[in-house]
Amino acid sequence: MKKADLAKSRRAVSVEARQKMTIDDLAIMVAKGFEGIDKEIGEVKDRLGKVEDNLASTRRDVLALGDKFTVKYEFHDLANRVSLLEQKQKTKR
Repeated sequence: MKKADLAKSRRAVSVEARQKMTIDDLAIMVAKGFEGIDKEIGEVKDRLGKVEDNLASTRRDVLALGDKFTVKYEFHDLANRVSLLEQKQKTKR
């Protein structure tokens, strides 16, 4: 092999090595990026689970409030009945 051919061959290997190294570096960077995203997705899932638990708890509390109070139309019916009883009581006096 001549000196010129040897230099060409070294340059070709050097260029290939740099390109391969760059591609490998890029692959490593992408892999690390996906690892970071996986971690963030895991954190979001944890937070979402907590929000769902909180929402379920709030729903139970709201439903329990409904058991403690009368419905609006029932309240108005009872208020009307009390009003009639009061009027009858006044007329009896």
